[in-house]
Amino acid sequence: MNALTMNFEKKPQVKRFAFEASKIETMPNLALYHKFINWVSGEFELYLQDFSKNFVVFFPSGSLCIQCVKSDANFIQFQIDVKCQNKLYGTRIFNQTIEVLNQVYKLELHH
Repeated sequence: MNALTMNFEKKPQVKRFAFEASKIETMPNLALYHKFINWVSGEFELYLQDFSKNFVVFFPSGSLCIQCVKSDANFIQFQIDVKCQNKLYGTRIFNQTIEVLNQVYKLELHH
């Protein structure tokens, strides 16, 4: 076979991340969920954010995504996903997001 007739099979590239974390949480109402999204947005205001379908924050080495999984009149179930090329940075982003979530929960308990 010459170079013109050789057929190379291309394998799809799978993007691997050094850090991937996911957590499913529930909130009692949509207003509290939106407060959480707003607070997370403020926490990462220096980074590119996309609100079009889910809430996504883009970092130089990865992303944070918060998406509604299920909702009804009594609760909102949502998923937090962090994917990052840098394990330490990804862990920090995930922990910051969970800390904001805990602050929102604490605020709700006091009202």
